Amino acid sequence: MFTYRYRELPVALEKKGEIRGALARELRLHPEKIFNLEVERFALDSRRKGAPHWSYNVIFDVERPLRASGNAARGLIEAKRERESLESDPLAGSVLMAPHVDIIGAGPAGLWAALHLLRRGFSVDLYEQGKPVEERFRDIRRFFADRIFNEHSNVLFGEGGAGAFSDGKLNTRSRNIYSETVLRDMVDFGVDESVVTFAKPHIGTDRLVLMLRKIRAEIARLGGKIHFDTALEDVEIKDGRICAIKINELNSATRWQPCEALVLATGHSARGIYELLAARGVTLESKAFAMGVRVEHPQTLINLRQLGKGVDTRLTGAAEYFLATPTLNKTSSAYSFCMCPGGVLVPCASEPGTLATNGMSYSRRNGHTANGAIVVPVEASETTFGGLDFQRKTERDAFEVGGKGYAAPAQTIKAFLAHRADKSLPKSTYPCGLAACNMWDWLDKKICNSLAEGFQNFDRKIPGFIEQGLIVAPETRTSSPVRITRNNDTLESVNTQGLFVLGEGAGYSGGIVTSAADGVRLAVRAKKSK
Repeated sequence: MFTYRYRELPVALEKKGEIRGALARELRLHPEKIFNLEVERFALDSRRKGAPHWSYNVIFDVERPLRASGNAARGLIEAKRERESLESDPLAGSVLMAPHVDIIGAGPAGLWAALHLLRRGFSVDLYEQGKPVEERFRDIRRFFADRIFNEHSNVLFGEGGAGAFSDGKLNTRSRNIYSETVLRDMVDFGVDESVVTFAKPHIGTDRLVLMLRKIRAEIARLGGKIHFDTALEDVEIKDGRICAIKINELNSATRWQPCEALVLATGHSARGIYELLAARGVTLESKAFAMGVRVEHPQTLINLRQLGKGVDTRLTGAAEYFLATPTLNKTSSAYSFCMCPGGVLVPCASEPGTLATNGMSYSRRNGHTANGAIVVPVEASETTFGGLDFQRKTERDAFEVGGKGYAAPAQTIKAFLAHRADKSLPKSTYPCGLAACNMWDWLDKKICNSLAEGFQNFDRKIPGFIEQGLIVAPETRTSSPVRITRNNDTLESVNTQGLFVLGEGAGYSGGIVTSAADGVRLAVRAKKSK
């Protein structure tokens, strides 16, 4: 047998998944002469407006060498089937850990660390300050209705972490054995198999809930214990090593307990954890992040500009955009982040008296509105908490401008460029109401100037971006402004033994998959100490 890859195999929209026939036609082979055909990756190719198609990268075997010509020759290359395994990590089993592990945070990093540590024979207690995802949903709906903020159970905190309410996108730039393992785990927990091969996979918040319940059940089956409504309140460090943790059972008691291996997977918004660690002497550092605003547009506009006229979006799905441009004489930039086709906006405060926004989509992505963050880079601060203080100030200002009731400051892009507030605002998916304002009066001026340039550039790429765009502000939680400095081989704090830091809260990952992959990586490298 001879093995080949074929890259960018075109398949008509209505023929999605029918790749054997398409490959046979390209190679001028009978379909039965193609063996062991596998899809490695596929995506929607919409470069030709009005005529998008599916594009597949595949690997397959044939009995005789192939000699392709024309377009087929450009896509065909000789290949080998190479299967990586978790054990191929040269650092597998190299990190000594106590046989019992305490994990803080039930987001992607914490859940996958718990799952894979349990599979490797460790015992695990997983602590989450929020609630199980079903109860969390009810708390969020209640907040949208009565505006009474629950600082432990909200859009950012609770089972599933912030990722459960940020569109459920699973795309990652770094596909490796760890991220592949995460995606295949998700398939085992009921997610569609396409998440492994689709270039931009998406679950949707509604389906994430079902998956999270299955993961919870599997952790329990393996002997792990999950403690909801339970927060980390303090840590004790002696001679540079974790030795005890103080756990606050929010509905009952607080207790100290011994701890030799502590995994922090608390997400990028658990600001109190950063302050606690700094007070206990754990090494942290400021890092760059990004801030800006959310923008909403009619989904029909984005579909038209990105796909072209006459395209059936029931076949393609709602269109997305990815935008970026240098600004301020190339000293800054503006770019899109976490774009949610057919999505809705949500408030995502983590502290009373503050306001930030985010976007999410349900699995069908069939809403009438598209939203995306348009953000500007913010350099690392000279002080550890300078970036965090900047986030907090912006969020407090937004809360004040919105009337202290979680209404969001809003302005059409057209009015923003004219430096004036709107007399009326278009309808928005944001559930807590809008407050018309002039962003220039309260939002950082450098960010405003960079956004203004960005919007003008984006309107050239997507005509109507300015005319039909609505700003809802602010978007501050793109990533953490603080990093818990770690050894990237062991994932352990550089100055505190037994403290392992993972995911977005550690400052070393971004998104659901890379955070979960951090948890898998730790488990693979862990070895039980005697």
